[in-house]
Amino acid sequence: MGTSVVFKPTAIQKKALALLKSGAKHILLFGGSRSGKTTVIIIAIIFRALCYAGSRHLVCRYRAKDAKSSVLRETLFPCLKNTVGTDGYKFLTHESVITLFNGSEIWIGGLGDREQADKILGHEYNTIYFNEISQLSYAAVTTAYSRLAMRIEGCRNLFFYDCNPGSPLHWAYKIFVLKKTFQTGEPLEKPELYQSMLLNPFDNQENLPEDYISDILDALPEKQRARFRDGLWVKADGVIYDRFEESMIIKADDLPKEFDRIAAGQDFGLNITFVKIGWVGETIYVLCDYGAFNMTTKSFNDEVCARGWLDYQSDIGCPVYCDPAGGERIQEITGGVKANNSVDSGIDYINAKMERRQFFVSDRCNGVLSEIWDYCRNEAGEIVKVNDHYLDALRYAVFSDVQYGVIMS
Repeated sequence: MGTSVVFKPTAIQKKALALLKSGAKHILLFGGSRSGKTTVIIIAIIFRALCYAGSRHLVCRYRAKDAKSSVLRETLFPCLKNTVGTDGYKFLTHESVITLFNGSEIWIGGLGDREQADKILGHEYNTIYFNEISQLSYAAVTTAYSRLAMRIEGCRNLFFYDCNPGSPLHWAYKIFVLKKTFQTGEPLEKPELYQSMLLNPFDNQENLPEDYISDILDALPEKQRARFRDGLWVKADGVIYDRFEESMIIKADDLPKEFDRIAAGQDFGLNITFVKIGWVGETIYVLCDYGAFNMTTKSFNDEVCARGWLDYQSDIGCPVYCDPAGGERIQEITGGVKANNSVDSGIDYINAKMERRQFFVSDRCNGVLSEIWDYCRNEAGEIVKVNDHYLDALRYAVFSDVQYGVIMS
């Protein structure tokens, strides 16, 4: 069993490895496709696992199957073979856990499935690596923060992140690039703990097929080329709410003081979300939102009520239009009723409101804003069901209120 490393980093990867060894606690590598981001982080995790016997490290993505196919098989297994050799580790398939010869463990999992999430979040780690965070909600990531708590002498616990950039409204852009808190927009208290680096395919050309950049990336449509070749934070290609503009984001203090009627939308699941809207004439104002990860419906509803968001001086209160698939959970929501789940009609209605400039979002609605420019369709015209929880709740509120709503006095 040997431990000699044959990984030969490029110049930019050497800088990235140096960044991973800096004093930062949270480290993001972002950039274009096949720029070596994942390889750099996996190499760092392997070395940390080798240096600190008995340590535990988590590699997670939205879906466990994607973590296994794109990270485990394409990167982690080859890197292990070139460091400790095939005899230097064991892989438990049913547990998705790699155990090294020194007792260190590398766990692979997904945060998009309740059983998977409960399983991987039931342990403590020295490293947590969030792969492709453009697919992960802020609530899911911060819920995992408490699990970076394993104590191994001499080992500094770290969070690693990577992604092909999403929109400039994404939570990662706000934190790592603008150095602002996601929830309030205030400057980070300790910005030096949050560091990032741009890696692009041009920096990794020696490890790519000769025609990969010229024949594949250069030929992509403009927005995809900007994201996957140049590593820019841009609206997604095929974005559904392409009519939404930054000028439609208004400060909370500038919202109307009175509304003709109000309503809310509620989405269930591992990522549970709430969005409240108000109407003035034909204009919609998105007033506030709230989301949590792996929280019971009752606890979530109690939190929304404690914030006073369902208080409204009317005979019928604030209707909360819930995902009709919620079943009995709808009964646990104050004012909860089944929503109209006409997806395409609801999307068309909201887009029409945007086009007429009858749609505005409060700057405190971080959840809605973080998803709105990454909510898109794939090449087959199907909605990409990733990180869309706030927008589902928004659609329930808007279109259900149009169909069922009662003018409040």
